[in-house]
Amino acid sequence: MTFPNTRNFGPIAAAALIFSTPAMASFVNTSPLINSSRSARNVDNGYAGLKWTLGESFIPEVVVGFRHANVSSNGETYGGDISFSFRVWGGLQPGQIRLKYFNGADYLQGEVGGGYDFKNGFFVGVGGKAPFSSVGLDYQFNGPVPLVPYFMLDSIGQYRKPIVNFRFTCPIAGQHYNPVTGTCGGVI
Repeated sequence: MTFPNTRNFGPIAAAALIFSTPAMASFVNTSPLINSSRSARNVDNGYAGLKWTLGESFIPEVVVGFRHANVSSNGETYGGDISFSFRVWGGLQPGQIRLKYFNGADYLQGEVGGGYDFKNGFFVGVGGKAPFSSVGLDYQFNGPVPLVPYFMLDSIGQYRKPIVNFRFTCPIAGQHYNPVTGTCGGVI
């Protein structure tokens, strides 16, 4: 049996159901993507110091020098140093001209270098530098004693590391980074 006044409401009911459903917007918190990049800075220092050479006088030599360092944000430190030492007690006498390369951390560096001693000729040496002090051992090619240790107090402290650069990006378009909560949030 068929009904003469029946209509097919299937397509109309489907369209009404689709268009009458409320729009579903959601607020989602996600973790940000963090990119960090190391930074570095150059540090130039003029300095002065007092140097005691073991096996010589208890009276120190005066040292003046210039130190160029590259310090990165993770503490890696390297650079060069040039210095001139002289004796001031008992008359002004030149001591040494020294060139050094150093490498290490912001608080401790190893040194290797060489130079000319006005009393004993050419030398090479190794050493270590800590804040406000250094120690070393020189090998003199023409000196009466080939190995000469020394200790120095100077005006160079610990190097300051530069700040690490951080960049926060949100993985979903339309979100913004919230520095208070440390998350990305927003309506998507």
